[in-house]
Amino acid sequence: MQNLWTIRPLRTLRHRNFRLLLEGALISSSGDFMQNVAQSWLVWDLTRSPFAIGVVAFFDSMPRLLVGAFGGAIADRFDRRRVLLITQTLAMIQAVIYWLAVWFGVIAFWQIVVFSFFLGIVNTINQTARQSLVNSLVPKDELLNAIGLQSSVFNFSKILGPSVGGVIIGFIGIADCFLVNALSFLALIYNLYLMELPAWEKRAAEQSIWADIKEGFTYVRGSRRIFHIISISYVMAMFGAPYNRFVPIFATNILHLGPTGFGILMSAPGFGATLAALFLASVSKMRVGLRWICAFVLGFAFSLALFAFSHSFVLSFVFLAMVGFCQIGERALSNTAIQMETPSNLLGRVLSLFFMDRGLWSLGSVFMGTAASAIGISWTFAVCSGVCTLAASGLLAVNARRRARAAIQELPGS
Repeated sequence: MQNLWTIRPLRTLRHRNFRLLLEGALISSSGDFMQNVAQSWLVWDLTRSPFAIGVVAFFDSMPRLLVGAFGGAIADRFDRRRVLLITQTLAMIQAVIYWLAVWFGVIAFWQIVVFSFFLGIVNTINQTARQSLVNSLVPKDELLNAIGLQSSVFNFSKILGPSVGGVIIGFIGIADCFLVNALSFLALIYNLYLMELPAWEKRAAEQSIWADIKEGFTYVRGSRRIFHIISISYVMAMFGAPYNRFVPIFATNILHLGPTGFGILMSAPGFGATLAALFLASVSKMRVGLRWICAFVLGFAFSLALFAFSHSFVLSFVFLAMVGFCQIGERALSNTAIQMETPSNLLGRVLSLFFMDRGLWSLGSVFMGTAASAIGISWTFAVCSGVCTLAASGLLAVNARRRARAAIQELPGS
């Protein structure tokens, strides 16, 4: 087994604590995506409304904006493993209640909104704590590999969860997806208990939590590189990332798929994202900078536009896989750049500002849902692709001018 860890893409798995985190996260995240598929299908089945899908996505993502910075302060202030144990337990309780509501046939649209909002709060704190914990489980020079592997596991779960979820919906029933998700949380909870970590030491002379949050904002504002990375991620979150909420419309109205075909189609971004994450984990040297990040954004926009006008299941699967590849490439490189440059005592707060882009999914989902009702989902995707293209191109131009000015200043006699 030790020889296996010498393979470049797997080298950070030799760290036992990191390996335990990934093992538990694979099962837990697969359950999460299974529930996402079941929830999307449930909302569409109950309402047949793109706007309703957007509303649920709004309440699922809005907590990122409401409590994102607060979650980052929690990750910097308290024992991150204990925070994860609490959030995973709360998420498991939510899944059990969700399962019972669907099983007994008492589920209503407003209940789905409440469940989504509650889970959004829990996941906001959970994600920041988990990402911050990775930084202390592997050496800094192996962060790109660790984040690449973590992204591989996360996005492999995008394949496993939706695929299994589609089969369960089609052959057993939608309620069982929520039950399986509830059971999946036990894996990560158990592995967190198995970790052998140093005793957590409380920070001395703590300031108020609001001062902690302000300190994080001040740091990001003063770092041009991190500010630009977070800015482009916000554009992607508003006009790109919410696309997956509307895949059920393509599956039923354009491709005419049933639950199983829908589950397979939903797994396509996870397939592409897994390939991207494995690629990033395999590279020996790669400059983690704005140019590569913007290149992935441009690839994402182009692939999304192709998917918008596809009427073939095979091509739609391929285009969605390309979307997933480019999206995770942008995400993993941005995450790595932030973790490499941010001091450890500020990491939770800076990462929380980065992950607050998920909160913009709420606004983006409502925008896409409203636009789809007016001009159609295909043209809505095309418009969003254009916005992402303009943002990435503009940032590349600004960065090029900055480098040109810096080069001129370095010339002799300047």
